[in-house]
Amino acid sequence: MTTDFPVSWTDLKFDNPKTFLTDSLIQELQPLERPITSLRTDEPVVLCAADDNYVQPLAVTLHSAASSLKLGKHLHVLLMDGGISEVNWIGLKETLAGLPISIHVVRPDRSEIADLGISHHITHTAYFRLLAARLLPASIDKIIYLDSDVLVRGDLTELWNYDVGDQYCLAAVDIACPFIDAHRSDPRFRGSIPYLAELSPVRNWRELGLDGSASYFNSGVMVINLKRWREERIEEQLLACLRENSRYVWCWDQYALNVVFAGQWRPLPPRWNQGAHLFEYPDESCSPIEALEFAQMRDDPALIHFTTEFKPWHYRLIHPWRDTWFESLDQTAWTNWRPTKSRFSLKEWWNRQAVYWIRKSTISYRRVNAWLRQ
Repeated sequence: MTTDFPVSWTDLKFDNPKTFLTDSLIQELQPLERPITSLRTDEPVVLCAADDNYVQPLAVTLHSAASSLKLGKHLHVLLMDGGISEVNWIGLKETLAGLPISIHVVRPDRSEIADLGISHHITHTAYFRLLAARLLPASIDKIIYLDSDVLVRGDLTELWNYDVGDQYCLAAVDIACPFIDAHRSDPRFRGSIPYLAELSPVRNWRELGLDGSASYFNSGVMVINLKRWREERIEEQLLACLRENSRYVWCWDQYALNVVFAGQWRPLPPRWNQGAHLFEYPDESCSPIEALEFAQMRDDPALIHFTTEFKPWHYRLIHPWRDTWFESLDQTAWTNWRPTKSRFSLKEWWNRQAVYWIRKSTISYRRVNAWLRQ
């Protein structure tokens, strides 16, 4: 998938990219084991992964994160580079100049995960997070992971201060599919079933010995316990899970994380990961989470996560926070960029119609099915 963003600027000049990568703002970790001595325990450390398809959304993520910090705080970012061009590095540098942020670049070997499945808007860069324990410096025991389609409104210091304890990670339930199997969830939330994106995101949960009523989390925002990941060589377990269960994998890396971490992760307040599917529910009465948490997630999100393949930078997207995303984009090197209307495509029109009617019929079918189960 490609974006509709411009890929170059005629007014930006840069003659020495190696110097650029080792200046005070953006540094390349070479060798990876070198400790990052400037880190303070009270300042958030963030992991992101991006390639050229997601550089501009990444710029929004990083700019909004750094701009939302309380005065005196600094953001440390470890960026897994999945193939970012020189001109886009220039755009990132321009975007982040003057902000309390530093970036350390890590370049994973894509061949390690080349056999894993991709589809829609997902490239192999999405799997880089699974390699974090091995590729990041051993001096870092904990890190916040953020997808590159996130808009930050809250101070990440608050998220950083949550105690991960001995859990593998902290994460918010996935508002699109909050249970391993929705039919075995708490009866209070059965009214949400017609509106879920997926009733059973881990379809072979019985064979794996999982609890069908357990919560299922979204991997786009996590506080990761790197220390435990290293001690238990978690990367090997996650990759093995994906390969051994390839016929059942849904939502890419998220499948493995929920299977391997079952019962050993702790939920974050849902407002720390507002997924786009939130707006599919008519109101709190149909929510798959507590009504107060649903309202906070909807009305005062700390992190807005533009999930699904439909993104704010696409021409036809309708999303309550889309204008806010563009306001943040205007603070980056891509200021004033807006998507333009493309030529009419019968295939695209048909796909959108199919999605709409499948969604409507699914809701109706599930309502009838729920009534018959009573």
